[in-house]
Amino acid sequence: MDQSTEGQLRVIRKVIAVRQSVGIPVWLFGGWGLDARIGRITREHGDVEFWVERIHADRSKAVLVEAGATALTTQPPAEACEFTWDDVLFSTAYFDRQPDGSSVQLLGRWSDWLFPPGSFGDEPGTLDGMPVPVMSVSGMLAMKEQFPHLRNGRPWRQKDVDDIEILRGLAAEGRAGK
Repeated sequence: MDQSTEGQLRVIRKVIAVRQSVGIPVWLFGGWGLDARIGRITREHGDVEFWVERIHADRSKAVLVEAGATALTTQPPAEACEFTWDDVLFSTAYFDRQPDGSSVQLLGRWSDWLFPPGSFGDEPGTLDGMPVPVMSVSGMLAMKEQFPHLRNGRPWRQKDVDDIEILRGLAAEGRAGK
């Protein structure tokens, strides 16, 4: 494991520990989320991405900064916050859950993204032997499949095409939450 990957794993552990200590749930997504669903590290990652329910956004930012992370002003505050911690870039993106759990709403540039029910469940993934909260397979697959068709989307990169194939395989195995 290279130094960058080790640093990102340390930050993942720190973020999860800080959030758990104050009762704020988070879910990994993106490349690290996929690796957590697979149960092993598949490639190097440029950053670490977490989902946070918008009702916890301000408190989440405050506890992370108090614990040692540096908040950056690179993202619209209604959408996300980027941070660095020990020179590792990570972000928290925000969503609103409908009271009946039927859908999830994003604000800003990504308000046309739709996530299926159960995208933010309780079934953990595994990274480096540690259980971690992670977005569901069906949620990550919906994110990837919709991305090029969104108002602010872009064409898939090769890693997106590869991720979609893996996510579809996991979904076909019945591992939608795993």
